[in-house]
Formats: sequence, C-alpha cells, structure tokens
Amino acid sequence: MTSRSDERLWRWTLALLVAAGALTAFAPALGNGFVDWDDGLYIVRNPAIYGLGLKNFYAMLTDFRGGLWQPLTWLSFALDHAVWGLEPCGYHLTNILIHAATALLFYGVCLRLFKLAAPSLADDDRAAGAALAALFFAVHPLRVESVAWATERKGLLAGFFCVAALAAHLKAARAPRRGARWEAAGLACFALSLSAKGMGMTFPVVLLILEIYPIGRLAADPRKWLKPPSRRVLVAPLYYLILAAAGALLNMAASIDQGTIKDIGSLGSAWRVGRILYGLCFYPSKTLWPAALAPLYPPRPWFGLWSWELFACAIAVAACAALLWRWRRSRPWLAAAFACCAVLVSPMLGFFQQGHLYAAGDRFSYLSCLGFAAIFGAAFARAPRAARVLALAWLAMLGAASWRQCAVWRDPVDFWAQTYERAPGELALANWAGSLIETGRGRDAVPLLERGLAAYPKFALNYLNLGVVRSDLGDQAGARVEWRRGLALSPTPDIEARLGLSLVQSPGRQFDEGAKLLEAAVLQNPGEASWRAELAEAYARGGLLDPADHEFAAAVSLDPHLGRAWNNWGLALARRGDAGGAMLRYRAALCDIRTRAQANHNMGNLLLDQGRLPEAERHFREALRIDPGLAEAQINLGNILARRGRYAEAAARYRIALKNDPSSTQARANLTAVARFLPR
Repeated sequence: MTSRSDERLWRWTLALLVAAGALTAFAPALGNGFVDWDDGLYIVRNPAIYGLGLKNFYAMLTDFRGGLWQPLTWLSFALDHAVWGLEPCGYHLTNILIHAATALLFYGVCLRLFKLAAPSLADDDRAAGAALAALFFAVHPLRVESVAWATERKGLLAGFFCVAALAAHLKAARAPRRGARWEAAGLACFALSLSAKGMGMTFPVVLLILEIYPIGRLAADPRKWLKPPSRRVLVAPLYYLILAAAGALLNMAASIDQGTIKDIGSLGSAWRVGRILYGLCFYPSKTLWPAALAPLYPPRPWFGLWSWELFACAIAVAACAALLWRWRRSRPWLAAAFACCAVLVSPMLGFFQQGHLYAAGDRFSYLSCLGFAAIFGAAFARAPRAARVLALAWLAMLGAASWRQCAVWRDPVDFWAQTYERAPGELALANWAGSLIETGRGRDAVPLLERGLAAYPKFALNYLNLGVVRSDLGDQAGARVEWRRGLALSPTPDIEARLGLSLVQSPGRQFDEGAKLLEAAVLQNPGEASWRAELAEAYARGGLLDPADHEFAAAVSLDPHLGRAWNNWGLALARRGDAGGAMLRYRAALCDIRTRAQANHNMGNLLLDQGRLPEAERHFREALRIDPGLAEAQINLGNILARRGRYAEAAARYRIALKNDPSSTQARANLTAVARFLPR
C-alpha cells in the first residue's frame, strides 16, 4: 500500500465485502416463517417477550423456559416483538444482522491475530487473509441453522459477545496501560454472552491457548505460569473462569428445574465415548465438505457398541492429535487453531445431555468453526493472487449452498420432510407427521405414522399424533385407544394432557380419570399455560369452582395473551351469575385474534340477557365480521332484528345459520316463526 489512507480504504473495502457476503448468503431466510422446533416455546407462546415492563424483565431474569438461563435472548425477542409483533421476517432480519456483525468483529480479531502470528506479513496481505477468514465463517452452510432458525438467536448473541470479548482481550494485551479498561469491557461482553447461552463457557481456556500462541505472554510449559511475569497474565483468564462457572451453575439449575437433563450414564460408556469421538470427527469433516446438512442428527446406530466405527473415529482423532503435536513448533498456528476448536466444541460433545438425544448439531459449530476459518484465512494470506481467486470461488460456492439451505427452514412441513430425508430418525418422522396434522392435512400424515409405528414401535410420539388424527376425524374412542398405547410406553405430559382433555369432555364416568391425567401433565410441566387452562375448564365443568379460578388465573398469568383461557374463565363466571367478572374476562380475550370472534359473541350474549340490545347487536355483528360461520351468533342477531320488527333481515340471518349448521333446530324454529310476518 502506498499510504496509510490507502491501507485504511483497503481494510474498509474488505469489511464491506465481509458484511455483504453474510447478508447475501442468508437473505432467503427473510421469507421463512416459524418452525415447530422450539419457535413456539421461545417466541410464539412465550409471554415473557410480550412487553418491556418490569414484570417482563423479572420474567426474563427468572424464567428457565427450555431448561436454559438466557435473559439476554428473551430481551432481544421482546425488542423484536415490540417492533414486529409475531411477524417472522423481523426476527430473521435481526438474526442476519447479528451474524453479519459477528463476522465483522471476527475480521477485526483476525487482523490482530495475524499481525501477532506473522509480523513480517504485508498489511494488504494480512487484511486479505483476515477477510477470507471472516467470509469463510460468515457464508459457510454450517451457519444456516444458527441464522435461519429464529430460536437460535441465543447462539448468535452468545457468539457475538464471545468474539467481542476476544477483541477486547486482544486490545488489552496490545495496550497494557489501558489494559484494565479493555479487560473490564471483555468481561462484560463475556457475561452478556453467558446470559444469552452458555455455549462459551470454555472460552477462558481459549484465552490461555492464545496467550501461548500467538500473543506469547505465556510459555508452552504450564509449570512456568506461576512465575511473576506469567502470574499477572493469568488474572484475566481467572476472572473469565469465575464468570463461566457462574453461568454453568445457573444453566445447571435451569436444566434441573425444567427436567431437561437426561441421564445417559445408563446407555453405557461405549455410547458416550462413541458420541464424543463422532463429534470430534463430524465438525471438521462437515466444515471441509458441508454435504447432507440436517437440523437434527439422530444418534448413530453404532453408538453403544465397541464397533469398528468407534475405533475408526478414535484412530482418526488420535492421528490428528499426533500430527498437530508434531507440528506444534513448526506450525504453531495450526495446533493453536485446532486446540481452540476442540475446546469450544467440547461442551456440546455430550458429556452432559440436555433434551433429545442427538449425535451432533450444525449450530454447535458457530464458535468452534472460528479456528478453522482462521486457518483458511492464514493459508491464503501469503498465497498468490490466483490462489486467492480460487479461494473466493470456493467461498462463493459455500455461500450459494447456504442460500439453498435456508429453504429447509421455510415452514414446518418442508423442515421436517427434508430433515427426515437427510438424517432419518424416529423424531424427524413423527414431527413430519405432526406438522402435517397442524396444517390440517391429517389424512396425509397417516401413512407417515404407519411407517413410524412399523419402524419405531416403542416411540410414543407416533401414538400421540395418530390419536390427534383420529380425534380430528371425530373418532374420539379411537383417539383414546392410541393415546393409552402411547401412555403405556411413555407417560409424557403431552399424551396425559390430550387423553385427559378427551376424557373430561366425554359423557360417562371418565371425568375423574381425565382430571387426574390433566393434573399429572400440569404437575410435570407447570409452565404450560394451555394445559392449565384445560385443567381449569375441567374443574369448572365438574363444579370445582375455586380450583378452576386458581388454574385460570395461573394460565393467564403464564400467558396473558391466551384468549381461550380468558374466554372460558368468563363463561365459568357467567354460569355462576358473576356478569361483571365475566365481562372483564371476555374483554381480555379480545387480545387474542384466535378467540376474538367467540369473545364478542359471548359479550353479546351477556348483554342480551341484560336487555342491552344495541350493545349486544354491535358485538354480534363484530363476531360475525371476524367469523361469519358462527351459527349461534347469526341466530342471536336474528332474534334482535326480529324484536325490532325487521323480519326479512332476521329471516336472512336464520337462513345463514342453517347453511352453517343444518342441524340447528333453533334456527329452523325461529325461521318458521318469522316466516308468517314476511310478505307472500
């Protein structure tokens, strides 16, 4: 470069290239919706994000939803909700912007690391290598799960603040006089990272590795670290370690509270060792050749066996470790990068298991891939221009693959269909069927469920979904048979809630059994507002008024926008003569678009009973504007019109009601009654 201004312009140009690459590769995600893979739990049905008041902030700090402590993630979703409501495009846009910002930060980090590792390298070559490293990280298809999945905001935020903490630490190492300020900023960033997701808890070990190389303030021999010059360097990583321990304890408490930690000790040591070795092979291989990526990789069939696959993975890991050890002096940058990758991915290798069993996950590479990206950039920093052109071509291919991969996350049906196609497993097949059921295509789900029952006869989710299909088709008895089969295999709260609700709604003497099943479901998952609303309705139907009020109050406290709970609570109060309390609940139900029509109808009924006809008419008309298929609202509006002598209009309402519900004897009788007043 001829001048400092030219050098600055070159760096800014490369920074714009990095940002443009990140934004372009993931632009298709803007057209995606939410998927039924935690998006409902974290966003759509998460009352903590429905506002920015003190109550919401308290919920963000104390809510262990999903078995994680992640108040920063909840806050970011709440900000999105304040701007976008529940429009998915806004959430995806925020994810893309956070990812692009992380790529830019990583570009700056690589500039500093490459200067430390190769001080003789020309500035323009160093900037080119840093840009290639940042682009490799930014556009790689392994990033798609983190960016295109709205729920994985937690990983994006954790990654951004971890990279920010690393940038601050490098600044502190470069400027000792202002080192304390930069280190304080780094610690604050690391604390924010842990408050989004705890995946960076091994970050203090990464700092130690970088202090050995390329920063060089620590010797490679740990026995020399306690000497005075090195002792001061250890202070900062120690503070980071304290924060990491606090974050780990908070997340452990969250997992215990929600019951999401799985005991994999019973699966045997071969299972655990197999998954760890598989993960250590999976992430480097998928980084090198990202083919057949899937949102969910079920455990491999050979997990739990002392098989040839396990020993092949062990040999590959050992050979790689031996090679890096041999190159630790001649190629220290390679050893340091691989060591950082292994350290960063280690919490996700399965030493502890949270949630569903899995073999690996693309999202777990978000931080650990940084080392591989740095290797890529360093390899081309000294390369001739032709080689860099080839590197850019490879990056363009990776970006195109990411563009295509974003389509996997378009909607729940495509999501699970492609997941099962790429990584077949019992959960993917069952959720594929479940997504079809949710979109009203229950008949299309039946062949998938039959395939699932044949291949995975002990997987209870298939029985749950088959029961839902039968219930939707009007076969309640058949649905209960399927749910009882699933319950015998695995007494999950989902099946208990479904079966319990069916039993309390059925005629006969099954009410007590149904109420107990609903109680068991609520006991296992007290934070599920919809189940508490169903239990409250069961109590109200059984005449247990005080318990019903308690559960209704708990349901709307958990989810103030659960209109069904407000509406049914109002009906329960109306039945016992509390018209004022009922009206307040109906008004609260208007907040939920799903129950707005029924709430207006119920308010109209209440006002009609009180003789307030003009107000009742207004609510009936509003209910029918939202849902013209409400036959009962058509009848009641017709009754008001008939009282006013507007018989032709009343008759028209009764005819619409009969069209919507041909079995309505009330509409037929009322139409007959007003017919004699109509002109012949």
